[in-house]
Amino acid sequence: MPVPLLNFPLASIVDGLLSYIQWVFGNPELTPPEYRWNSDDRASRIRIGAPFVIDNSKPMSAPFIVVERTPFAFANNTLNNLRSASANTLEEPAFTDWMDGGVNIICGSGVASEASSIANFIAIMIQADRHGIMNSLRFLRNMNYASVGPEIPVVKDSEVRRWEVTLLVSTSLQIGWIKKVHGEPIPWTKAGFYGTKMPSEDFSVSGVLSEGSDLLIDMTKDFGFLNTNDPQLLQQEFEKGWYYIRLKDNEFKQLYKIVDIVDNHTIQLTTHDVDGEEVPYSAPESAINVGYDLYWNSIHLRMEIPGK
Repeated sequence: MPVPLLNFPLASIVDGLLSYIQWVFGNPELTPPEYRWNSDDRASRIRIGAPFVIDNSKPMSAPFIVVERTPFAFANNTLNNLRSASANTLEEPAFTDWMDGGVNIICGSGVASEASSIANFIAIMIQADRHGIMNSLRFLRNMNYASVGPEIPVVKDSEVRRWEVTLLVSTSLQIGWIKKVHGEPIPWTKAGFYGTKMPSEDFSVSGVLSEGSDLLIDMTKDFGFLNTNDPQLLQQEFEKGWYYIRLKDNEFKQLYKIVDIVDNHTIQLTTHDVDGEEVPYSAPESAINVGYDLYWNSIHLRMEIPGK
């Protein structure tokens, strides 16, 4: 069964944005005295809380801000969500996904324009500071202010006595968990690398050369760039000139670069540079059953992934 990682952002997102709004309205450099917030309700000019506020002096006499979250749902992302696991196995892998939802910031006042102005001010502050908020709330994957709703009358008898404007902040929260593997761990079935030569001791002993020709023919091979070819050459490496042939009977162990795949059984070779120009290989004599090896100068990784 999965084991949740520490930190439950659904319980923290409201507290994080609430603390930010209280800091903004408590900062004398950002807000005028008539909207100054104080942790002492009786000394505060505005009520800021979650999930509701209480006006201890005179009910509904002060503007208020309430922070509450909307429902959140998993994004059901399955791409690149494996964060880490024990080396060479899938034992106890750690995963991450994100939940999309929103946070409602409800601004209330006895005057519609005041409620709207408070909501507009908060929207601008969050939009401007959203990157700093995300840096402080590390579980936030994304955050941006989404919309400011209309002025809604919520308390009315003979006249409207309270208006509310709701600011919706769209957020994505990162959720992490560890999934323990029960029973035998699933190992990597094969993981290894092979370097500058084909893994077989002798690549081929079936080469055919014609005197004066730069072509090497081998009817037992299927040269090409497709994964159905054998051997398969990687096109990007081929274009960089990374593939070479070494003939078994060459006492100097010279490497001849492959410059073209003429057909599936025929490759074209060069021998060396003269004044910066490649010189085509020229077979000294005709021969059959020529032994040769295939080399390349890049490390190749071969791997089979469990379950694939």
